[in-house]
Amino acid sequence: MEPMLDRRRCPAQPQMCQAIRACPTGAIAYVEDEEEPLGGRIEFDLDRCDGCGRRAEACCGSAIQMTTTST
Repeated sequence: MEPMLDRRRCPAQPQMCQAIRACPTGAIAYVEDEEEPLGGRIEFDLDRCDGCGRRAEACCGSAIQMTTTST
């Protein structure tokens, strides 16, 4: 399983994002980007992700869904 972000539902604010703190492997981060409407975005490091789903459970906007990886 790997995370997928619905950007329409994500407030993309590091101080609000409970999923960043919930991820035990540090595979989710806030990246500042002036091109984004709110000044930044949430990104996943899939190499670090172990598929536990904790960040999806902690996401306050239900913007993160765990999906089956395609191989």
